[in-house]
Amino acid sequence: MSTFTVEVVKILDVLSHPNADRLSIAQIKGWQCVIAKDSYKAGDLVVYIPIDSVLPEEVENRLFANSKVKLNNHRVRTIKLRGAISQGMVAGFDQLGIKPCDEGTDLASKLGIVKYEQTVQLTTRGGRPRSKKATNPNFVKYTEIENYKNYPNGFTFGEEVVVTEKIHGTNYRAGWVIAVADTWWKKVKLYFGKLPKYEFVFGSHNVQLQNGKPNVVSTVPYENVYARAVAAFNLKEILKPGEVIYGELYGYGIQNHYSYGCKPGEFGLVIFDLMIDGKYQDTAVLEKFCKERGFKMPPILYRGQFNLEVIKALTVGNSVMAPTQKIREGVVIKPEKDTVTYFGRKVLKLISDEYLLQKEDFTTEFH
Repeated sequence: MSTFTVEVVKILDVLSHPNADRLSIAQIKGWQCVIAKDSYKAGDLVVYIPIDSVLPEEVENRLFANSKVKLNNHRVRTIKLRGAISQGMVAGFDQLGIKPCDEGTDLASKLGIVKYEQTVQLTTRGGRPRSKKATNPNFVKYTEIENYKNYPNGFTFGEEVVVTEKIHGTNYRAGWVIAVADTWWKKVKLYFGKLPKYEFVFGSHNVQLQNGKPNVVSTVPYENVYARAVAAFNLKEILKPGEVIYGELYGYGIQNHYSYGCKPGEFGLVIFDLMIDGKYQDTAVLEKFCKERGFKMPPILYRGQFNLEVIKALTVGNSVMAPTQKIREGVVIKPEKDTVTYFGRKVLKLISDEYLLQKEDFTTEFH
């Protein structure tokens, strides 16, 4: 998921709308917003309200009092206005009733704007969440993948990159990490030298799960998909001490309209990143690892020098992994060598406009 901000930004350019004399198109970072003609010019500081923002009633009334465009359930979405894509909203300080702020200021809390979230309804029966105190800090949460349009200078033309299909499921992680004496029983075992060096852990992006008995994962169908995946893909036996995989569980019932050809009860797993002894691995290492261990990766759609137009074209069309899936969610862009930059790990996603234009219940996270 992306970091959510309602930021003060500078308009990079204002273009003519191809189909409407009274409208223009403002370019904000890598996004574009349809605006009233002559309302803003390049260089103006404005508040950018991104897609999947949920507005409080007061803010919504200020912005839409005299507008023909109305929000559904107070949520800002990707729309088309006279044939042009508009992603998010541009608002002036006076419109919002606030004093001017410096570029880069995050106004989400001040304005009461929150991120739209629709929780994936997957049971956790059979793998209860650990208490916060008993969560192993060595089981690192996965990178927050930012949207390329928020960081349009994140990659430079000609940089060597790998582009994979973004699969729409639920985030998953599992592996063997160094054990921590986080319960009284583990402390007793540590005292007597009986605490194993590594413990197996698994879960979603935010939740670390555990089982009632050590080294046991039930395969009963009603158990949660996170726990079932451990047994289905033999993860405890295949993964070695210090190895943690990060991937996406996909299948029937995991995301609305995105089953990737799976029938009721079926699900799959793709691995998109690998950590060994606390360090993320380069793409070549991940490919070798998946090939040797029998794991599936998301399809690699492009490998070569960064070219935005080429990569944009890769967001369009059916899923490559499952061609019966009619709309591709988007792509993920990574450098060949794992890199950390000013916005964190150098991994960005570019979401398909067609995906974002779907009905409300098709999309479930902030992009």
